[in-house]
Amino acid sequence: MVEASGSRAGSDSLCLVAAAPSVTPWSLRSDHEELAAGGVDAVFATVASLEDTATAVTRVGQWLGVHDDPRHPARVVTSAAEIVAAKAAGQTAVVLHFQGTEPLGGDAGLVGVFARLGVQVMQLTYNYRAQAGDGCCEPGDAGLSRYGGMLVDRMNEHRVAVDVAHAGVRTALDAVDRSSRPVIASHANARAVCDSPRNLPDELITAIAATGGVVGLCAFQSFITAAGKPSLEQLVDHAVHIAELVGPEHVGLGLDFADESEEEYDFFGYDERYYPRPPWVWPDGLEWLHHARNIGPVLASRGFTPAEVNGVLGGNFLRALAAIWGN
Repeated sequence: MVEASGSRAGSDSLCLVAAAPSVTPWSLRSDHEELAAGGVDAVFATVASLEDTATAVTRVGQWLGVHDDPRHPARVVTSAAEIVAAKAAGQTAVVLHFQGTEPLGGDAGLVGVFARLGVQVMQLTYNYRAQAGDGCCEPGDAGLSRYGGMLVDRMNEHRVAVDVAHAGVRTALDAVDRSSRPVIASHANARAVCDSPRNLPDELITAIAATGGVVGLCAFQSFITAAGKPSLEQLVDHAVHIAELVGPEHVGLGLDFADESEEEYDFFGYDERYYPRPPWVWPDGLEWLHHARNIGPVLASRGFTPAEVNGVLGGNFLRALAAIWGN
């Protein structure tokens, strides 16, 4: 049954966006209203990516300040049960997320330290070569380093989710082989649908799914299509491909909405072949977080059952995180 436009798949569904860098401690009050308008219950908030350890600690402290302040309609969560409880309380559940392991400063022991502070998801690399391994825009694609292998081991030990978004294919496959727990790609699409190095080839999607992991659909324009401004339908093309390849239970949302300046673009060193300079545009029908309610009906119109729609919207990531975190 196709849902009415503007609704989610069901009143019992939970919507989790596994990459929401626009959501910050200082924007949270207004963001909460926008998230609520879009039916979004939980987000992965980017703590740091290329920043140093001290900056990451400061940002974690800011998020914990939000958590402790009853005036803020959000809570930092470290379990699947806490995500569900935050939704029931009308609060935004915030999962702290590293988009890269540079904040660890080359010290694998800090995985456990940051885990105790609430950082429950860590991406191994951010586009280029890092101590952990090669990113997706690194031409050599040398794979996971010895240090990167140590990080995967520490993440498994401390039940931190291993995230291979932005990683090179060999790096990601090495991480999947090394990990004893499910591996996720928080925000990435299918390379078979759009040939970008930020997207995942079928071999990698299959490997992630075999661990029990999930791939979060990314709304960034040039990862959906190479032909101009994309549509929500074209984003769902990626969901259909992944579902047909490995099953709908391995598809989630990782929309990755960000409003970056020219200065931030230069800081992160984006490759203009794959990342157009800002201002960025987003899919017709899904132009910011408050449009997330539009995703369910399009999934349903493409043949996803109500249960499968609920899974894509958040249930699949919730299941994977519960398996990784153990709660």
